[in-house]
Amino acid sequence: MNKKIIVLAPHLEYPPRNGADIYIERLSCYLSAYRVPVYILGLNTLTSYVMGANISQSYFSNRLRTKTWAAIRTLALRSHYLVEKFLTNAYRKKAKDFVQENPEAIIVYSFISSGSLELTKEAAIIVTHNDEIAFYRKQQAITKNPLQKLVALFSEKWLLSFLDKSMNDNVYVHITDADQKAYSNYIAQHRSIIVPAGAEYRHPVILAHPLDKTIHLLFCGSLSVKMNQDALLFFKDKFWGLLKGYFNEDIDIWIAGSHPTPSVVNLCKNQGWALHPDICDDDLYSLYAAATFGILPFEYSDGAKIKLLNCLAAGLPVLATNSVKIMPEQDFPPNLFSNDPNKWLEHLQKYRETSNDILSGRIACQQFALQYSWQKIAENLDSDLISMGF
Repeated sequence: MNKKIIVLAPHLEYPPRNGADIYIERLSCYLSAYRVPVYILGLNTLTSYVMGANISQSYFSNRLRTKTWAAIRTLALRSHYLVEKFLTNAYRKKAKDFVQENPEAIIVYSFISSGSLELTKEAAIIVTHNDEIAFYRKQQAITKNPLQKLVALFSEKWLLSFLDKSMNDNVYVHITDADQKAYSNYIAQHRSIIVPAGAEYRHPVILAHPLDKTIHLLFCGSLSVKMNQDALLFFKDKFWGLLKGYFNEDIDIWIAGSHPTPSVVNLCKNQGWALHPDICDDDLYSLYAAATFGILPFEYSDGAKIKLLNCLAAGLPVLATNSVKIMPEQDFPPNLFSNDPNKWLEHLQKYRETSNDILSGRIACQQFALQYSWQKIAENLDSDLISMGF
């Protein structure tokens, strides 16, 4: 009989809204069709999944450390930012107690930082989510704040040290081929599998307002995450002036996401963008249906894979930068992947000229995304785990 699974995901908040939260929650949910039960110990919840259903959820007292305090601890302890942000004393105790209560369970760590808990002597599974080394190196290159550079440097060094010293029989789960190749350079004996981000069918493609000629651009993402904030600033500085100057009142921006920071609130107010904070799933999918394009204006990419598939699975084509061009086959009309704002403008101009073919383009987007169903991904993962002795 397959063993139960405990997923340690100290970053996970319900309802899941950012890429890592959605990925680990959906993967666990669908994996529970093959492993019974699958438990997720999230930020302040213990959730049990059986046969794809959330059958129980209890709460415990825990709060994330603030960004400032996590950064200070990273500098003081020469640690890793995510260790100091997520692995609080309350979480460590809850995780240790629950694993000790279930000594036969397979342990899955969400993010390498969670793997530092080392709560089992047996081989564990570590979900990397992204190429963290490259991410922190990029942060060191682009940030102008010397303290932020140092936080990124210490986080990078912590990761390299952990990967060098960690058990070689751990199995690393990567989302992309590129991540798997990168980690092969970081880990001497690298046991790994690829488990891509998935998509989920929720609603058939519809045109909420087929006669609406205004171009509605939708950005979705956790609005407390720096990468998403940077993407909005990058969009404002590089794309928005050109698009707004041409389309004037015939274009608007919708920003949907959880926990918007004061800087995001002020940005939306100053630019005249409509902010939709902390909305429910039904309202979010109404925005998907009514939007013209989803925008993914990332100067650098970490976790944008879920955002891309969520748009396409809802039948919403995307305007995106090249950093989100993960798979060559995703680059098909009516999508556009380019860092050139003039090409974004040309694409929208062409869209307005051929607006009689909108529905077929949206259907093509949804059909592409549904090749990556969570059900199939979980089935393949279970098979891989069996072959690796889990």
